[in-house]
Amino acid sequence: MLRTLALALLFANLLYWAYAQGHLVPLGLAPHDPREPQRLAQQVSPGALEVLNATPPQPVQPTQPPAPISPPLVAHQATPEPASVQSPGPVMTILPPTCWQATAMPEAQALLVRAALDNMEGMSGLWALSETLLNARWIVYLGPFPSDAALQQRRAELRRANVDHRELPASSLFPGLALGTFSTEEAAQRALAAVTRQGVSAARVVQERPDTRLFTLRLEGVTEAQRRRIEATGILRDRPLQSCL
Repeated sequence: MLRTLALALLFANLLYWAYAQGHLVPLGLAPHDPREPQRLAQQVSPGALEVLNATPPQPVQPTQPPAPISPPLVAHQATPEPASVQSPGPVMTILPPTCWQATAMPEAQALLVRAALDNMEGMSGLWALSETLLNARWIVYLGPFPSDAALQQRRAELRRANVDHRELPASSLFPGLALGTFSTEEAAQRALAAVTRQGVSAARVVQERPDTRLFTLRLEGVTEAQRRRIEATGILRDRPLQSCL
């Protein structure tokens, strides 16, 4: 049975092959021709055919050779740029100060300074004198001592008695010791009574300083030459000019 079926299939394949190759045309069994050459024979004046609104043919661009393939990028560690050396900025010129002052001048000296600057050429409006009042001051006083040895011996006694004291600077009361400083005479008298009860003898109340007016000279906007000229007059004595800053 299978043999007969295989033979039938073989015969059918041979028959189809002969049909497709056109071997059965004499028998009227021609295969279909997709080219349809018979239609070309039916054309009427094909050369007179004109196509309207036709896009003109574009010239054929020559084929560009393929771009070369770049080698793969390899990541490299970035080399740090050297630090740029910044040029220094503009050099600032330090100008000499134009404001000067002399402080703690006594009233007599201030009068001398005022008279000198009033008559000095080019100084109008460049100077001023200001006044400061120092109130009177009293102390509980020991002294004056005949010698430095006597002063030091009395200081040792005060330390043993736990009495506060200070050595006075050079003045009409030098050499001497102050056992307290007070703004009123009454306060100084009360302090004297207290140290007397502690066994301190020979102490008394004296006025260390009366009400005192001191003056400050201020020079504003003067030149270096003007400053040197003022100092050369000698009116400042032991009060040298200092910068206001």
